[in-house]
Amino acid sequence: MNKSGSHATAYLLLTLMALFLAGNHIIGRAVHSQIPPIGLSFWRWVAGTVILLPFALPGVFRHWPAMRDHWRVIALLGFFMIGSTTLILVALTMTFAINVSLINALQPTLTVFFAWLILGEPLNVWRILGIGCGICGVAVMVSRGQLAVLAGFDFMTGDFIALMAMCGFAGYALNLNRLPPEIGSIPALLGIVTVGTLMLLPVYLWETIAVKPVPVSVVSIGAILALALLVSVLGNLCWNAGNRMIGPSRASIFINLIPVFGILLATTLLGEKLRAYHVFGGLLVIAGLVLAAGPGSRQKRIRPRPGTA
Repeated sequence: MNKSGSHATAYLLLTLMALFLAGNHIIGRAVHSQIPPIGLSFWRWVAGTVILLPFALPGVFRHWPAMRDHWRVIALLGFFMIGSTTLILVALTMTFAINVSLINALQPTLTVFFAWLILGEPLNVWRILGIGCGICGVAVMVSRGQLAVLAGFDFMTGDFIALMAMCGFAGYALNLNRLPPEIGSIPALLGIVTVGTLMLLPVYLWETIAVKPVPVSVVSIGAILALALLVSVLGNLCWNAGNRMIGPSRASIFINLIPVFGILLATTLLGEKLRAYHVFGGLLVIAGLVLAAGPGSRQKRIRPRPGTA
């Protein structure tokens, strides 16, 4: 595949990733009163691991020496991925799905900043303009087109927890390229989610004993399977593949599509009304994607320096 075809594939995969993550917020918010968040996160990743096993095991056996040699990176990625997705589900018990979707748009700024600070990756005018457009689009949506609303925006506890999750996702994006490419996306994902889920196990046991166990019902099973397939497996495969193709700073710009898809899903599935400020804000977000991911933004990718986290 030529370079332009590779970039087009990466953009498609990352767009699908944003759609799946927006669905994650809708599902998480819809069942937050019925299923405890840590239990929901734990079992979605267990189910995701089971789905991945038959596809990933041959690659794991084939590349086991490389995975063993890079176990520290796999463990770090597992901590970031499972920890951040769990924080998102916790946040959804304290704030609205639209808030979490909008806060997701801050991740590109965090990723680009950390890439500059830790990896020494340069910024250019196209990326800065693209990020600026994306932030403006989110500001329009969160303020409902009214500056007074934006100035008085009152963050809830769940909003801060979602912001912590965005820092974790930025850390995941920046460390993903430390894995050797020969391992492959599917075996690498299996290793990451397995280690991360084991890290989550003690917290899940605490929640089960001290707070509430996960109920066995049609709703809980359906939510777990939907999150496992669409988000834990397909969403992360799309993210990992796209991230490796075009790098973390440019890939993270596609996070700005999450509030756009979140609003579309909310209007079609939850009956919320689409307003003019949603449309205008969404157009600004898309303009930001074009600027940040377009030809003018292509520059040499910088490999992480040894020892960076």
